[in-house]
Amino acid sequence: MEVTLEQALQKGIEAHQAGQVEEADRLYTAILKTDPKHADANHNLGVLAVGVGKVEAALPFFKTALDSNSNIAQYWLSYIDALIKLGRTDNAKAILDQAKRQIVNGECFYQIEKWLYSSESKGSKTEKITEEKVQSLITLYADGQYQEVQTKACELLKQFPNDVSLYNISGAAFHKLGKLTNALEAYQKAIVLKPDYADSHNNLGVALKNYGKFEEALESYTTAITLKPNFAEAYYNMGKALQDLGKFDDAVVAFEKAISIKPKYAEAYYSMGVALRSHNQLEASIKAYKKALSIKPGYTEAMINMGNVFVKLGKPKEAIEALTSAIAKSPDHANAYNNMGVALQVQSKLEESLECFKKAISIKPDHADAYTNMGETFQRQGKLKNSIASFKKAISIKGDFANAYWNLYGTSNNISEATNWLIKCLDANPNHLEAKLTLSALQFLEGDKCNFRALLKTSSKDHPYIRSFNWAFKLPTMPRLYYHRWALFDYVISESKKDRPFYEFGVWRGEAFKHLIKAFKKGYGFDSFEGLPDDWHNENAGAYTSNGKVPKIKGGKFIVGQFEDTLPSFFAEPRPVASVINFDADLYSSTICALNNAKPVIDRHTILVFDEFIINEHWEEDEYKALEEFCASNQYTYEVLAISFFTKQVAVRIIGV
Repeated sequence: MEVTLEQALQKGIEAHQAGQVEEADRLYTAILKTDPKHADANHNLGVLAVGVGKVEAALPFFKTALDSNSNIAQYWLSYIDALIKLGRTDNAKAILDQAKRQIVNGECFYQIEKWLYSSESKGSKTEKITEEKVQSLITLYADGQYQEVQTKACELLKQFPNDVSLYNISGAAFHKLGKLTNALEAYQKAIVLKPDYADSHNNLGVALKNYGKFEEALESYTTAITLKPNFAEAYYNMGKALQDLGKFDDAVVAFEKAISIKPKYAEAYYSMGVALRSHNQLEASIKAYKKALSIKPGYTEAMINMGNVFVKLGKPKEAIEALTSAIAKSPDHANAYNNMGVALQVQSKLEESLECFKKAISIKPDHADAYTNMGETFQRQGKLKNSIASFKKAISIKGDFANAYWNLYGTSNNISEATNWLIKCLDANPNHLEAKLTLSALQFLEGDKCNFRALLKTSSKDHPYIRSFNWAFKLPTMPRLYYHRWALFDYVISESKKDRPFYEFGVWRGEAFKHLIKAFKKGYGFDSFEGLPDDWHNENAGAYTSNGKVPKIKGGKFIVGQFEDTLPSFFAEPRPVASVINFDADLYSSTICALNNAKPVIDRHTILVFDEFIINEHWEEDEYKALEEFCASNQYTYEVLAISFFTKQVAVRIIGV
C-alpha cells in the first residue's frame, strides 16, 4: 500500500522521538525527494542535524522550511538558535528582525532579542551563574520551600537575566504555588532563550495541561521528545494528557514508552493502570498496579486504585485487602476510607460501609464523593431522609455534581420531582446519557413525546434504557411508576394477600427480606449464600456472596444451597400459596429454575417482583426471558402492575393460572 507524505512524516516523527535518528533521517529525506520544499520535513531534518552536532548543515533546511512557510514561530527560533550556536550574532539579529515582521504575535522573540543585544553590550564580561547557586535553589525546591525558591530566583534573575535554568526553576516554583500564568511565562522565556531546552518544553507542557490546554500540552511534550528522544518523563506526561483527552489507548502506548526507557518507573505503571481501568481492561489494570507496587511498595494511590478495580471485578475480598494496606500505610487518607466504604457496600456490609464514609468525611469534610456514597448506602437501607440529606450535602460542596442529582432522582416520590432532579443532573453534566434518556421517557409519559421519538431515530434506540422504556410503553396499560425499591415494595404489599407468607429467591444479606417480613410475618428465603453461581454481565461467579453467613431474621426460614439442589425437594411437599415472591437471583438459569419449582404456590393473587428485570445491558436474556418462557410453556400471560426505571424492578401478576 502506497504511503502518503503525511504518513511518512508521522513515521519520521515517531522514529525521531524514539531516538532512531537514521530511520528518521531516511524518512524525512524520502519526503524531500517527492516534495523538496516540504516545510516540516526540512525543519525536522535541520533539528536532526543540530542534534548530532552538524549545525552548519542544518541551516539550509531551516531556510527552506521558512521559505515554504514563514508563519511558524518555531522555524524562526530553530534557525536563530542555530546561527547563535555558530557565533553568527549579526546574522541571527537580521533573521530575528525578519521574524518579528512576519509573526503577528512576536512575544516569543522578546527574550531572545533581549539576550542578543544584552550579550553584545556586555561582551566577554557577561557573568554566568554558579552551579552552587543553582543547586541551592534545587535543594529548596526539593524541601517544598516554593515561595523561598521564587523569591531567590527573582533576585538572581536581576543579576543573570539570561540564565535558562533560573527561568525553569522559577516556573516550577510558580507552578507549585498555583500561579500557572506566571509559570507559563517563565517556561516560555526559558524556551525563547534556549529553544532546544527539552526540560523547559516538558515543564511548559505540564503547566499547559494543568491549565486545561491539553492539545497545546501535547505539542510541548512532542517538542521535548524530539529534542531529547529518551525523555521518559515527557512520555509519561504525554500519557497523562492523552488520558485527560479520553485517548486511553494512546495514553497506554505513551506510558509503555516511558517504561521502556525507565523500567522502574512506578508512576508510569500506576498511570497505565488508571488508563487501562478507564478502558475497562481490568485484569491488565491490576497487573500494572501490582508492578507499580513491586517497584514502590508503599504506593498508597496504587493500593487504593487496585482496590477499586477489584470491586469492579466482583472481588471485594481482594479489594478490602488492598485498601486495608493503603489505610495502614496512610491512616489519614480520606480516599482510602471512601473506597473501603464502596467495597463494603458492594458486600452489602452497610453499617461498616457507613463508618468508612464517616471516617473519610472526618478527615476531609468537603469529600463530596463520600457524602454521595453514604447517601447510596442510606438509600439501600431504606433511610430516605438520611439519603436525601447526604446527596444534598454533596451538592452543597460540589454544585455541579451530576451523580448526586442522579441519585436524588432515585429518591423521588412522583414524576414532577423526578423530572426536576433529572433536569438538574443534565444542567450539571449535559453529557449524562442515562439522565438524558430517562428524562425523555418521563416527558413521554407526561405527553411530550418529541424527545423520545427523536432518540428512536438515533443510535440510542439500541441502548438498554431505550429498549426498556419501549417495552414498558408498549404494554396494554402503563403500570404504576416508582423511583425507589421501597416505594414499589410498599405498593406491592398494599395489593397483596397479607395472610399468606412470602417467598424470596436470592436473599444475600436480607435487606429486602427484612422489609417484607414486617408486613407478612412469615417468609421463606432461598440462597446458597456463596454468591452468583455463574458469571453475569460484568459480575464474576461468586459476586454477591455473604461468605456462607445466613441472616437471622425473626419469622424467616432459610433454605441454603443451589436452587437446582434445594427447590425440587422443598416444593415436593405442599407449601402455602404465596402472597408475594421476590426474585433477586439475577441470572436467567436461576430465575427459570425458581419459577418452575414455585409454580405450585402461585395463583392469580400472587404478586411476582423481579429485581433486575429491565435496564441492564442484556436484560432481555435474564429475568425477562425467564418470565416469558415460564408463561409460554404454561400458557399463561402476565399483567405488569408496577415498574421502576431507576431500580430495574418490575411487579407482575400471572393471568391464567
